Amino acid sequence: MAGKSFFDVLRDSIHQIVSGEDVKEDSGPQQQRKQAAKADMEHAVIVLATEVMRLRGNASEETEAMLFKFLEKNFGKTGVKRRKQVSDHVFVGPQAFTRMACEQLNALTTNESKLEIIKLLYSIASADDFITGKEHSTIQKIAGYLHIPSDELKSIKERYVRVNNPFAILEMDETIVISDVKAAYRKMVLLYHPDKRKDKVDTAEANRKFREIKRAYEQILRQLRD
Repeated sequence: MAGKSFFDVLRDSIHQIVSGEDVKEDSGPQQQRKQAAKADMEHAVIVLATEVMRLRGNASEETEAMLFKFLEKNFGKTGVKRRKQVSDHVFVGPQAFTRMACEQLNALTTNESKLEIIKLLYSIASADDFITGKEHSTIQKIAGYLHIPSDELKSIKERYVRVNNPFAILEMDETIVISDVKAAYRKMVLLYHPDKRKDKVDTAEANRKFREIKRAYEQILRQLRD
């Protein structure tokens, strides 16, 4: 049986670092290569996360905290250098490096780790409770570069989009036509409004659903009018 390639060995060792498994002591050059690969992985994650953070003003203290928590869990404590990298990519724009970052992650990490990155991106996109079509298409593009299987991407997407997309709450496709939004809202109100709902609808659930519908409607109008 042929031995593992350099990238296979490196991927395994980086996976050990990320997962917290015990790593055997290496020679100086081996340790340097691992540390360099770890730094490349960290930078690649920052590139992908900040691309989503830049969409429709997702860069905030909340989303930065999400990103730093992820980076600290996988790569160690946040320092000045890391904060500067995030700041630079948020304000300068990481798009030119996106594909390169994905190629680095494909070479250096596992599919499980890449799925965790996709979850991070959806968490950032949903921080304001509003995942737009542009945010999803950007994450979908990144997932394509990372060779994420479509069924696994769909599973992650549904976990976030269904809960956080106000268009889904109003049971309509995304649109920029306000009259269509108002029509969808009126239709949903007839089902759950305290004065309109049918007796077979549980009162507590109907009240919760009505508040959710009203909030989704207000979010969409605010988004369309910005």
